[in-house]
Order: sequence, then structure tokens, then C-alpha cells
Amino acid sequence: MSLFSGQVLAETIIHNIIPGSLHRGGTITIKVIEERQEDFDAEVSYTIIPKPLVPIPAKYRKGSFLATLPIEYLDERGYEDLRGQIHVQNGAKLEHLGRKNIQGFAQTHHVRLIPSSNKWKLEAWYHPSVKSTGWAQLMMEFENSWVGTYQVYSKLK
Repeated sequence: MSLFSGQVLAETIIHNIIPGSLHRGGTITIKVIEERQEDFDAEVSYTIIPKPLVPIPAKYRKGSFLATLPIEYLDERGYEDLRGQIHVQNGAKLEHLGRKNIQGFAQTHHVRLIPSSNKWKLEAWYHPSVKSTGWAQLMMEFENSWVGTYQVYSKLK
């Protein structure tokens, strides 16, 4: 049994994707789908709405991936302990990039997660007032054969 109870499992947060050079918006859904004694899995699903006349193939408009993090990152204490360090677990790296004020949230913990697969990168701005994973804002970076490396930014809905 974890210290964080199963209430986190029931909570989903939704982000709006901020328009970018090839897309006009979309959504990102984040949900903790499994919580274990040592770590947890957060499923990140996205739908990107391309700009008119931008031929992004359907397989790149929607997707999901799993982010596995140590259980202490369901609470601010984990981020406090990470400050100034890089945590490596199963080849994935989690790096604290500092405290940042973002719109609507003061003193968030800005972190970067790079999985061992290197297929995507995620930057998150954690705030304890946000339910589920606590991520108030995200930046996802992924590579695909159509556009190469592409970044998508989102904010809590």
C-alpha cells in the first residue's frame, strides 16, 4: 500500500494545447492508471488539431504514452528532494530545472522527463494545488517521420 492512497487513481486532468506553427490546438489528458509501492504510471494521451491545409497524417494527430515515475512524485516532497539533481530510474531521467512562476501558479517545480526510449521528452510544471499528477503545464517533444522533432505546449483546462 502506498502513502498516497487510491484517490489519485480516480483523478484525470485535461490540458488545452496552445496553438503552434503546424497545429491550431488540441487536448492532452493525464491520468494516473497504476500506483505501486515504489512508482506509478501516468498515461498521457493527446489529440492535436492541425491547421487548415497542413497535411499531418492521422497517426501523428493522436497518441498516448506511459510515464513511469517514482511514487514520491505524487507529492511536492518528491520535487523538493529532487531540486538541483537528476534522478535516474530504469534508464529514464528526471531533472529538476528550478522553480518557475507560470500563469495562475506561483513557484511551480519545472522538471524534465526523458524516458530510456528517447522517443519523447516531457517538461512539466508541478504545483501541489493541481490534482492527479500535479502538472499545471506541459511541453511534449516527440519525433516523427513527417515533421522531425516537434514540440507541443499545453496548459491546464
